Amino acid sequence: MGTPTIAVTGATGFLGVHLMRELLRDHAALTVLARAEPESVLNRIGGFLRLTGAGRDLLDHLAERIRVVRADLVEPRFGLPEQRFQELADELDVIWHCAGDTTIGAALDQLRRTNVTGTRHVLELAAAGVRSPLLYHVSSIAVAGARRHGTMPEELLDDTCGFENHYERTKYEAEAMVRAWAAQQARPVVVFRPSILVTDVPRHAELPLHTLSLVAEALESGMSRFGMSDHPPAQRLPVRFPGATTASLNLVPVDYAAATMARLAQREPSGGVDTYHIVHQRNTLVTDLLTTFERTYPFDLHLVSRPPADQSPIEAALEAQTAFAGYTRHHRRYDTSRVRAALGTPPPAPEINLNYLTSAISHP
Repeated sequence: MGTPTIAVTGATGFLGVHLMRELLRDHAALTVLARAEPESVLNRIGGFLRLTGAGRDLLDHLAERIRVVRADLVEPRFGLPEQRFQELADELDVIWHCAGDTTIGAALDQLRRTNVTGTRHVLELAAAGVRSPLLYHVSSIAVAGARRHGTMPEELLDDTCGFENHYERTKYEAEAMVRAWAAQQARPVVVFRPSILVTDVPRHAELPLHTLSLVAEALESGMSRFGMSDHPPAQRLPVRFPGATTASLNLVPVDYAAATMARLAQREPSGGVDTYHIVHQRNTLVTDLLTTFERTYPFDLHLVSRPPADQSPIEAALEAQTAFAGYTRHHRRYDTSRVRAALGTPPPAPEINLNYLTSAISHP
């Protein structure tokens, strides 16, 4: 059997660059499907690899090992001529679909365009190929929606609890579509559901942003809007917003998540839909996240049982961010039986403590 041809979408995103590093360890060549110019894509991936300590052997030969195909996932046939699309489909043995819009507060139409329509076009690519490529679909624990308590089974996918925001809805719709396609086509699919991906590498212009750094940027933007960037308050400002002091969220280091996915991909699929929760063994308390932001910004952050009647302008602005509101009441856990069955007892993920979280939102 020859060397498999592996295509990756979303290769320049936060998870994508980490996954590319893992896949380059196992495979001599990769094909990246991206809308940007090939030079820009290689610079993004190469910049990440350089900043995270990759050796000269890899960096000097990156252009030989990564082929970039200009492809717009939201367009039919990725915007390619019909013959070129078919040629691409016929080359592929494996597709890693990592591309997605993770803008939590975005409009439903915007999120569906990438997360649902883009996934549909990836499925069309997988269906068109003569080699019947194996699909690795990167979903998210967000498919559990507004299920705030209990343990989420790996095999469960339903919308009975609704969703906290449009992002969750579109990730659910995309995974449901992938599962229906697998059943209709009698094709194996591997679904990965990572939790909230983070890193303790400080923010850098050449590195993709992640959820915590995006929240930090939103806070900094809000401070600027309220005139606090140039004129910091003489005293720390109390900020109250609704939530439960016992609430927790699952955060997992992105390098650990990417390495776990790559290990699972070395296993033969079962023939159906194999779903894996890629999560940390311990949730992170929401209060620890608040403490992290208190370390960096001039706020005293307090969870309260209901919105205060005498809201400050900052509190009112926070309450308006409805896409995030439900997460301060989550107590959800995740079943990892299939990961443990596949890998044995995997090494624990690195501890996520206050120092890790503070580094995650810091500037170098």
